[in-house]
Amino acid sequence: MKAMMFVDCQQDFFGGGALEVPNADEIRPVLKKLMKLAKDEKVPVLKTMDSHVENDPEFKVFPPHCIKETDGQASIVECSCKKAVIFEKATFDIFDKKLGSPQIEEWLKNNNITEVWIAGVVGNICVEAAVTGLRKLGITTYVFENAVTWMDMEQGVFCQGEDNKETSVKRLRQLGAHLAQVRL
Repeated sequence: MKAMMFVDCQQDFFGGGALEVPNADEIRPVLKKLMKLAKDEKVPVLKTMDSHVENDPEFKVFPPHCIKETDGQASIVECSCKKAVIFEKATFDIFDKKLGSPQIEEWLKNNNITEVWIAGVVGNICVEAAVTGLRKLGITTYVFENAVTWMDMEQGVFCQGEDNKETSVKRLRQLGAHLAQVRL
């Protein structure tokens, strides 16, 4: 069975947010189209949500963001879905055993998910971590490139060394992920 995963599509990562990702607002129309497609096709919707407490250790590196039960932690309107299954995490990797959401593996297995379509922020950070975890479980993944934001090292502390969209896409392909585009 298929599922649609929206990675960290939260207010604090989009325009005006506490940790605004450059160009994130540009993918809003594509995210909206994917949400409509998922609803029309009756595909389960999963959302990973960055979720921090005040004074979280991560705030030594990044500004405070996605603090539990704040407007900044909320989904952007384009990714609203009452039936979405939400998995919270306090780190980049939703599959991290300590700070991720370990119940995601059980949910995927219990619902016989064999294919996941992926969109969200940031491609070479949280999206790539999600794809890595899904591929380790043997789940086929499709990353919609034009529904993902990507960071380059010169855009801030997010990336190290030569990390950028090109190197991330290469790693995603090496993992066996399929890359696709959403037609608007």
